[in-house]
Amino acid sequence: MEGKSMLKLSHVLAFLLLASLFQSLMARDLISDGIEVLQLPVENDGEFVFCPGKLSWPELVGKSAEYAREVIQKENSLVHDVRFLFPGMFKPFDYVCGRVFLVVDFKLIVQITPSMG
Repeated sequence: MEGKSMLKLSHVLAFLLLASLFQSLMARDLISDGIEVLQLPVENDGEFVFCPGKLSWPELVGKSAEYAREVIQKENSLVHDVRFLFPGMFKPFDYVCGRVFLVVDFKLIVQITPSMG
């Protein structure tokens, strides 16, 4: 039993060591004449912006899901995927530009502000 816990501890320590070595390279772009730190575009309120156009639709809370889908696709032409999520369903953690999740109840009424992601 003790051998397994030592093995797990060694894996954790190795991971932390590797993570600390690569931490300094995470947000840098290596170019031929030196190292330049990448700057992500930032919106006025401080949130990162990866996709152009409207990113959230708070005015659609309480509206029907089909109406919300039409409004979202009309207001942002880059949206190509509108998905419905029901209570208890998990939203994927990956960010995809052009994908919007509509959290709806069982009557297909939008419950939470739809946003790009």
